[in-house]
Amino acid sequence: AASHANNVLVMPRPGKPAVVRRLPPDYQPPDIQIPASSNGDSAAAAWAGSQLYRRHEGGVLSRSLGSAVHALLEELARLRVASDWPSARLALEPMRPRITSQLRAAGVDQKQAAKIAGQALEIALNATHDPHAQWILSAHAHAASEVRWAGIIGGGLREVRVDRIFRAASVPRAHGDDCWWIIDYKTAHDDRSDPAQVLAKLRPLFASQLELYAKVLRNLHGPGTAVRAGLYYPRMQAFDWWEL
Repeated sequence: AASHANNVLVMPRPGKPAVVRRLPPDYQPPDIQIPASSNGDSAAAAWAGSQLYRRHEGGVLSRSLGSAVHALLEELARLRVASDWPSARLALEPMRPRITSQLRAAGVDQKQAAKIAGQALEIALNATHDPHAQWILSAHAHAASEVRWAGIIGGGLREVRVDRIFRAASVPRAHGDDCWWIIDYKTAHDDRSDPAQVLAKLRPLFASQLELYAKVLRNLHGPGTAVRAGLYYPRMQAFDWWEL
């Protein structure tokens, strides 16, 4: 505000205008590696914040592809509630611009964003012809995608996010609903010809994540709850599952 001193009017200095600079079109965000958690409740409790497990996805572009594939698989599960597979596939294509926009908002340049969106769409559509994915993404009792839970693990309140959960039989693609299935999607891939060897190598990297999910689930439904864990690799169209 203005003030008077010795009958001289003193006005405040005008503020400097804000300068907004646009990032160059080829800008790439820094490639920050996200560490994977170790086994055990004590290691889980050591994480700061509420996130129980941080996804191991590799570099920025790899994580972007993984996020896009997750979004498309989530949409396919939603579509399958009321649509057959041919209709669900047709309805997925309009998501391409949305995925591209989300990648751009995350700092991926236009060319890379369009490329990743196309790759993610191809991966998701190819997965719809895989019997494992068809079973995972089809309607099940108590099915939900990208669901968030909170629970007490290692003496602290933690939050987890599950890619896909539902009730089904104790083995895949059988009739029944006596077990909870916790499914996590992984865009890791390996070109070796022996799928069993690849899955055996990958399971230890991600098993602790699903074990923690199961602990939260049993906190909600009781310690005797029957739980199956599954890792689905859409790029390889491979499914690894086991009893927890």
